[in-house]
Amino acid sequence: MILEMEDPPSWNLKEELLKPAETSNVEKPEYIQPLLAAIQIALVNLLAALGVVPDAVIGFSSGEIAAAYASRAITAKEAMIAAYYRGQVVKQLDDSKGGMAAVGLDNDQVLPFLKPGIMVGCQPCPRVVVLSGDKNVLDVVCEDIKKANSGVYYRKLSSSIAYHSRKHPYPSAMS
Repeated sequence: MILEMEDPPSWNLKEELLKPAETSNVEKPEYIQPLLAAIQIALVNLLAALGVVPDAVIGFSSGEIAAAYASRAITAKEAMIAAYYRGQVVKQLDDSKGGMAAVGLDNDQVLPFLKPGIMVGCQPCPRVVVLSGDKNVLDVVCEDIKKANSGVYYRKLSSSIAYHSRKHPYPSAMS
């Protein structure tokens, strides 16, 4: 789909998705937002082609765009335009001092480890929280969690934006 916009992207979704890791731009907000939307739209379309049509949808963060598309509130073109501009806005927040990490603990287990500058950004499932905030403080918090909970799942997320935190309180595309 080619977007008809005043300032369209100078790059191609398919080409960007096929780039090797060393030349990929997927960690940059202006790329990841439309890339995620395109993948989510493709999944909605694949499921629809298989006869799976939702009765209701929910979305969180950039997933709200795909949820709006899945509910037929917006078209694929409108979803891609929204995702593109969300990426452009988030790009302006990128000061490379933020970070996020997924930790295999529930909210109550992680709260004692939090320090000023770090908060629970979201809890996508019962045994995983995503911490968000200042990158340097996040590293300390994650090390403390790993020391106290050997074998706990932990993964730093490839984001220099502290989504869903007080540092970058840009929580959603549609709110």
